[in-house]
Amino acid sequence: MTTRGMLLVAVVSALLLHAACVAEAQSLRLAYYNQTCPSAESIVFDEVQKAYKVDNRTAAALLRLHFHDCFVNGCDASVLLESGDNQAEKNADPNKSLRGYDVVDKIKARIEVACKQTVSCADILAYAARDSVRVATGWFNYKVPGGRPDGTVSKASMALANLPPHNQRNVTLLAKSFTVKGLSVDDLVVLSGAHTLGVSRCGTFQYRLANDNDKGMNATFRNDLRRRCNYNAANVAPLDAGSQYGFDTSYYANVLANKTVLESDAALNSPSTVNRVRQLKNDPSTFMRSFELSMGRMGALRGSNPGKVRDSCRKVRT
Repeated sequence: MTTRGMLLVAVVSALLLHAACVAEAQSLRLAYYNQTCPSAESIVFDEVQKAYKVDNRTAAALLRLHFHDCFVNGCDASVLLESGDNQAEKNADPNKSLRGYDVVDKIKARIEVACKQTVSCADILAYAARDSVRVATGWFNYKVPGGRPDGTVSKASMALANLPPHNQRNVTLLAKSFTVKGLSVDDLVVLSGAHTLGVSRCGTFQYRLANDNDKGMNATFRNDLRRRCNYNAANVAPLDAGSQYGFDTSYYANVLANKTVLESDAALNSPSTVNRVRQLKNDPSTFMRSFELSMGRMGALRGSNPGKVRDSCRKVRT
């Protein structure tokens, strides 16, 4: 085959793969389990609510699980899988601090009793992320379609290659982690707003505390972090200083004030994104609507290794 012919085959193959992914995304629909497992979404909400009442960090943990799942080969619950060689996605360095697996296990166990081998773990993660926002706000309950298949492949190397780097200050380079998946720069700005919840270990950003010349971090804020971290990588600091448990727009206020611990958050205070940051900060209703839409786009990312609905979210069903 000539070089031109090989190139044509490659292009056609890529187009067919893209078309297949689009078709799969279009197969998602609201009320997906209304006939096959009508109690599914209410079970998810009940367990998320119970876990949140015990530990209000649960909301941030479940949101993060969904993000880290979708950015690696689509929303297929591959982040939940375990491997004998400890080389699954959850074993990758960016994922070692993920939490919430126990909540997902409880949800799955209850759903399996109600509707065996019917509700995918991938859909459970999407519903749980939505319900995390609901319990954190006390009211915001957006619609989430179902129909995501559970994946069969989970590799730490894929997580390292696909997750947006927290230490990237260049917003153009950071945005590539989104645009390569069909998401937009605006999705980057909006979805980063989920950092209004949760904390980060000091070891993740401690290198920034040693640099007094870091213009992306307010000097007073840096000194506060130095006292909080106290040279202990295991200590934690809020991602949204002053409002780590409230799902609100104060995160964007902190971006504008250079009071963010992660460089990827500081990157949003850049000329190409700062106007959108200001808009979201000043208009909570716009942020909520935008967050729902961006979550929908991210939640429609599909993988290429669909399998059977799992009995346990931690292992592939053969």
